Amino acid sequence: MFEVGVARTFHALHQLETEDPSASHEHSHDYRAEVVARGERLDQNGMLLDLDALGAALTACLTELDAADLGTLAAFEGQETTVEAVAEHIWSHVRDLLAAPTAVLGLRVTVYESADAWASVNRPLLERTPS
Repeated sequence: MFEVGVARTFHALHQLETEDPSASHEHSHDYRAEVVARGERLDQNGMLLDLDALGAALTACLTELDAADLGTLAAFEGQETTVEAVAEHIWSHVRDLLAAPTAVLGLRVTVYESADAWASVNRPLLERTPS
């Protein structure tokens, strides 16, 4: 299995509705988002996926999130803005933006809200099958 990935950083504000006073106040994070594409075959150029295309998809997604109050974004309407929800949003958005070749079988998105706290979404791209 081959894996290629890119990472970007962004800063965002959020507030959780929780009984934990340390998390229920409005606060911000310097997030780091990593996106990894995986597949079993390389293309004729010896690549699984063009890293510039993967980076562009991640950058486009993070443009919406950077310097934003996550709770005010339509993407998070009706849900908590947990690091898990942020990772899920990025996974879906990158999947939709990426014109991935059929060799890409899945994506993993990991979002760090600090150096030692993170969440990941790791799913296959079911609608794409290797040819």
